Order: sequence, then structure tokens, then C-alpha cells
Amino acid sequence: RWVHASRMVLDEAEESVASISTDYVERAAFARDQLARMRAPVTRRALVEAVWGVTWPHDRLVVAASRLIRELDRVAPGKRIRVHANRGLAGIDGTVATATGIALGSQRDAGRPGVTRVLLGDLALLHDVGSLLGGAGEAWPRLQLVVGNDHGGTIFDGLEVAGSADPALADRVLLTPQSVDLAALAAAYGWEHRLVTERGQLDGALTPSADRVLVEVALSR
Repeated sequence: RWVHASRMVLDEAEESVASISTDYVERAAFARDQLARMRAPVTRRALVEAVWGVTWPHDRLVVAASRLIRELDRVAPGKRIRVHANRGLAGIDGTVATATGIALGSQRDAGRPGVTRVLLGDLALLHDVGSLLGGAGEAWPRLQLVVGNDHGGTIFDGLEVAGSADPALADRVLLTPQSVDLAALAAAYGWEHRLVTERGQLDGALTPSADRVLVEVALSR
């Protein structure tokens, strides 16, 4: 029932695109609107929808404890893919290590040659940055880290205390802002880095690679 209901929603969206007028002026307006959409900043919803869209049954998806998993839970339609997440007292810790283990395990099975894609926030990455370092002589699996970088723990902006506390103190204690250069970090650990600042860059950046890839997606607070 879940898959059927989401399929109906997708079909309605496809019908609205198919109903575009053949009038030249309206087509030109539609093209300008599409170009503006492609150049627009990436939203969290656009990010999770893109990641969900490019992930298929032969892939694996690991989702960190962040705002992104909540956004994905709201909008993801039914799809037969394997999804993993860490929970518990320290759900943010060990996300990259968990994904690496999942990727290694899956690629021992010749029937599952896909990519393991990780959807995580910047703090979840930094809490497990040591897992970017592979062991000397050890084979690395196909792994893609998709990092929504809003420069801190913006999930806490939704707490009641954020509305009553001194903003500077709330930022220091809850947001814990960071300005780490993720491109330099990726280079230091031998990962390919791809930066996404516009919606139109997102699909290409999510293309799988045989290498280890860190996709940094710029998000607003």
C-alpha cells in the first residue's frame, strides 16, 4: 500500500509536467523557470530527493542522525532499497565506519556491485573523520559520502531553548559552528572531493565512481 500510494503521487507530478502547453511563449517561460530552478541553492528536501532518486536496489544507503534523515522520512516514496542508520545514545558517532563496513561486506558478494552512499551532516562527518583513513594495503570499497554542510548542528534550532536562550550562547553550545575546509580534508585523506552549490550540479555530483568520493553540498542554516 505504501509503494502504491507513493507511485500515485509521482504519477500526478509527471502529468503536470506532461501538460505543458505547446505555445512558444509558454514553453520559453517554462524553460526560464527550469533554468532558475537549476541555478537555485540546494535545499534539504532537494538533496534527500536526489539521493533517494539515484539509489537503486543494488546500492546501499546509510543515513546519519541529522536533520537530513528527518527530511528523508517525510518525503521518500516507496522503493525497494536497503537503508541503514545508527541509533542509540551516540547515534551521530561512527557513521563513516559503519558505512565502510557495510560497503566492504556488500562487495564481497559479486551479485551486489553497486555503491554504498552515505547521507550525513557536517558534524556527523567530523565526529568520525578518522574513519576516512584506510589501512595501508587494504582495498577500499565503492563509497560515496554526501555531506549536507550547513556549518553546524542546525537540527537544534528547532528546540524550545533555541527560541529563549541568548543567540550567541545557543550557537556556541547547541549549533557548535564549524568552518572546516572539507576539500582540504578530503585531499588529506585521499578522497575525491565534489562541491555542489546549485541544484543543477547535484545529479552529476552523485554519479558513482570507483574511487572514494566526498560530495559536499552547501546548505543554508
